[in-house]
Amino acid sequence: MLMLPRADSPGGEFVYSETNAATVYIPVAVFLAVCPIIVFTRIWARIGTGGKLGADDYTILLSLAFALVSGAIMLAACHFGYGRHAATLSPDDKYQAFKYFYLCQVTYKASINSTKASILLLYLRIFGPTKWLRWACRFMLMIIVMYCIASVTATIFQCTPVTKAFNKSMKGTCINNGKFWYANAGFSITTDVIILTLPMPLVYALQVPRVQKAALIMVFALGAFVVITSCLRVTTIDLQATSPDPLYDIASTMWTIIEMNVAIVCACLPQIRPLIVKWFPRLMPSHYVNSRERSDKRSAYTASNLSKLNTGSNNRNYWGPEQGNWTRMNSAGTGQDSTNQTSEPSPEEYALEDDKGLQIQKTVQYTVEYLPERKSEMRSGPTTA
Repeated sequence: MLMLPRADSPGGEFVYSETNAATVYIPVAVFLAVCPIIVFTRIWARIGTGGKLGADDYTILLSLAFALVSGAIMLAACHFGYGRHAATLSPDDKYQAFKYFYLCQVTYKASINSTKASILLLYLRIFGPTKWLRWACRFMLMIIVMYCIASVTATIFQCTPVTKAFNKSMKGTCINNGKFWYANAGFSITTDVIILTLPMPLVYALQVPRVQKAALIMVFALGAFVVITSCLRVTTIDLQATSPDPLYDIASTMWTIIEMNVAIVCACLPQIRPLIVKWFPRLMPSHYVNSRERSDKRSAYTASNLSKLNTGSNNRNYWGPEQGNWTRMNSAGTGQDSTNQTSEPSPEEYALEDDKGLQIQKTVQYTVEYLPERKSEMRSGPTTA
């Protein structure tokens, strides 16, 4: 092996003591603490509200298991010299470092595709009644499962014989890892974008206040962080795939760990949002802004109707948000308004159903009382406190 001196080394001596292992240690340590907490908070939120675990929950647990195994594998690889110059390692250490890196490629693909499957299963759980989305999710789920099996198989048998993938001194042939990694990254980014945009038409069509709609879109758009990390990983693939010292140039491995774990976190955040709202209400402004908007609109409704009654008008126009979208339903089911001057508190119900099959029902409680000014005073007589 041709060894070149470092330009900044005194006297031009050979220096190979530096290591990039910190680029693996730091993300593994961070996500080893964060991901289990996030996933088990999701499980607790589901069970704590009286719900039952579904296929999406079991799939994200499987993805977490693969991610934790990947982190443990890369820590073992760093123990044997992954992140250091190959020239400083013994043949046995290089063999072990390459072997653990090879194993991590398998668990990474299993983890990232399990996370995608979990998100699609979550969509089926939430938006299942919508036919077009149900079929789209099933089709994407089939594609993800088939690709996961194919990519894991191709990774395991990337070399002939198999052990040549981590024993570079053996004779044999291997696939072009650079092209394979680029193809895998392209598929991952494409499917991430499709999964990210699938529920957006339904969320956008909801007839809810703009602030709440924006909050919902942001929750479902969290997958954009995964797309960003995938794109950043693509910029480092060629470095490790073509490097003469692949054990030292490991930036791609760092982004692999980050992408895998960020995907798990983003897949869990929509499930734990109710807990975030409960524990930190000020972090979710839509929670109290919408309540205040409803309160203001109810006050406006009461003032408007009292004004019309005092002027002698019998035309009572009840307030209905997004007029033309909500359909008022009274207890009699006839749509006719009462003409009593004094009414007991009764619920006013509005039903909203959009063209996607989503339905929201709202009940407003109100009380209206009308007392003629002059006649009331004459009949009741003077009153003393």
